[in-house]
Amino acid sequence: MKDYQIENIKSFVNSLKLFKIGVSWGGHESLILAPAIGYLKELPPEQFKAMGISLGTIRISVGLENKEDLVNDLDEALKLI
Repeated sequence: MKDYQIENIKSFVNSLKLFKIGVSWGGHESLILAPAIGYLKELPPEQFKAMGISLGTIRISVGLENKEDLVNDLDEALKLI
């Protein structure tokens, strides 16, 4: 993501319709995880950087949904930020 403001990251993640928030446990659904949303309360931005994680890092686990639908979902969410 080009703008690492936490509100933009939250807006992006929350606007997705097909991706659920979470980590992959080998399920069939598409998931998304933005470490900055959950961990910024516990870790300062400097510690993220020291671990090699950008505040704009987004982890995506692609499931079995239609690939065009997933790409469109991501594209629409990116347009909002």
